[in-house]
Amino acid sequence: MHTVCLVGLGRAGHFHYRSIQQMDNVQLKYIVDPDPEALKGLSGNTGVIHLVDIDQAIADDAVDIVIVATPTQFHFEYIRRSLEAGKHVFTEKPLGKTLEEIEKVYALAVAQKKCLHLGFQRRYDTNFEALKASLPQLGDARLIRTSSRDNPKPSLDYLKISGNIFHDMLIHDFDMLNFLFGPQLPETIYARGYAYDNAIAELRDFDTVLVTLQYENGMICSIDTSRTASYGYDQRIEIFGKDGMICTENEVEHTLKFFNDKGMQSAKALHSFPQRYKSAYFKELLNFMEAIEEGPQFNINRKECVLAHLIADAAYESVMKNEVINFKLQYGELI
Repeated sequence: MHTVCLVGLGRAGHFHYRSIQQMDNVQLKYIVDPDPEALKGLSGNTGVIHLVDIDQAIADDAVDIVIVATPTQFHFEYIRRSLEAGKHVFTEKPLGKTLEEIEKVYALAVAQKKCLHLGFQRRYDTNFEALKASLPQLGDARLIRTSSRDNPKPSLDYLKISGNIFHDMLIHDFDMLNFLFGPQLPETIYARGYAYDNAIAELRDFDTVLVTLQYENGMICSIDTSRTASYGYDQRIEIFGKDGMICTENEVEHTLKFFNDKGMQSAKALHSFPQRYKSAYFKELLNFMEAIEEGPQFNINRKECVLAHLIADAAYESVMKNEVINFKLQYGELI
């Protein structure tokens, strides 16, 4: 039986809370959240202890797992303290705001011999799992086109602490490149962006972005991203290779298509990521619980995590300078 402390009860925290309720070998002992009303409305919360800080939970020898789902600026401190206290850690991205913080928590996990899993839920989505499984039939990948358009647009309060669109949104797409092709270093990165929302522009951030990455083997990847899409949550990948093309489409509300003299109507894409990735959130946490018993220690290794972080840094540098970034030359030695 594993005993868990859940830190943060926002959107991601609620996903993990519901996942824990479905697991037989897991007991949720603590929820850490500054809101005094945090536990209100939670079904099955009998016996859960509400704390406003993590001190009591990480001092409790019965707790062997900490799940971090706080706002991003608090992640590193909670991860660091939990690992130092000898707990296994599952955390939403990011591990930290800087390369130094990322290196620190990986080193701590190795030293403490504890699992450290990172919540990139797309890796656990059945569509992208099938895409990866199909890659050997495709031959050499030559062109990748990814669309990643959010819905609804996040609040300005969230965007202020998000770390910018490259580290908050596009980091998932950069991680998907690691997931599909392994941690290959791009030779060059070029990004362009625009903020249609003036409040986002004032943050020196963007709501609409296109990133192009080119690799030594000739593979070219383009990723387009928007903070909002009026028609629903839009996430698609197309890979063109030597022997064909494979793609994943959006999940929709239903599969009905209606044809008449006015044309064709079909269902909208799912509203947002909680609907699209409902099962993936459960699978990633289940994978973490299994890894504590059998491994692997990391679901995303240090090289993959550092590479995605540095690609996000390079893309932001590119869009701010309007320059092509020679990634291998400028960032390669850091990986």
